[in-house]
Order: sequence, then structure tokens, then C-alpha cells
Amino acid sequence: MKTKKKAVLNKNQCDHSPFCPAKKACPLGAITQKKKWFFKAEIPEIDLDKCVGCGRCVNFCPHRAIKMK
Repeated sequence: MKTKKKAVLNKNQCDHSPFCPAKKACPLGAITQKKKWFFKAEIPEIDLDKCVGCGRCVNFCPHRAIKMK
């Protein structure tokens, strides 16, 4: 049985922007993020149970912090 790839976030490359385009691009809402204040947020989290491996988040991440593994 072949395992599907899932999105993995490199926390060192992420800028923690509360306006994360990768989070908005996920069709299943697998990427969530808690806001600290208006221009700063915590590191996004990827729910691997919701992730279907579509790769949209990879295409929308401006810092290339998300890879499929």
C-alpha cells in the first residue's frame, strides 16, 4: 500500500504572518494558526489527519516553508 505525501512545515522558514496565504489556500482547513496580535501570529499548524496531500499550500507559501513528504 502506497502512502500519500502530506504537508510538512519548516518552522525556521515561516515568518508567522497572520495573513498566511498557504492557510487560506488549503481547501480542507488543515492549516490553522493562533493570532497573538494584529501583525503577529504563532507558527501555523498542519493537521495531518485533515491533509489530503493536494499541495496547494506548497504553491501558495511565499517563503517555501511547506514541503510535501
